[in-house]
Amino acid sequence: MLIIKNLTKHYKGSDKGVNNVNIHVEKGDIYAFIGHNGAGKTTTLKCITGIHDYDAGEIIIDGIDLRENALECKSRFAYIPDNPDLYEYLTGIQYLNFVADVFLVSARDREDRIKKYAGEFNITESLGDLISTYSHGMKQKL
Repeated sequence: MLIIKNLTKHYKGSDKGVNNVNIHVEKGDIYAFIGHNGAGKTTTLKCITGIHDYDAGEIIIDGIDLRENALECKSRFAYIPDNPDLYEYLTGIQYLNFVADVFLVSARDREDRIKKYAGEFNITESLGDLISTYSHGMKQKL
């Protein structure tokens, strides 16, 4: 569950950002942000993921306040940006092992998860290749 209460974020020297956004997303719901350039769609997402701090309001993920326990919140969701900025000089498997290390995934669990999801996303054969050789879509899958 995601609850956003009165989220406000403005950039220095600008009135751009978001002002008093309120959203309540229940488990299983699907939401989309639709709006013109500068409407605050990306800013809102970056606040939810902890990439940007915000000026006011609350972001609650599964009952946990993002400001009070950012690491726990971040462990409960995934964010797939439009531009996947990855370590281009690692192989796919090196990157997945790096991420597993960051999230303290055991060797047994990571092996099982990599096998399962690489198969589902049809990227198993590319995991030994440098990320710099991947297409945009492959990077998003990774």
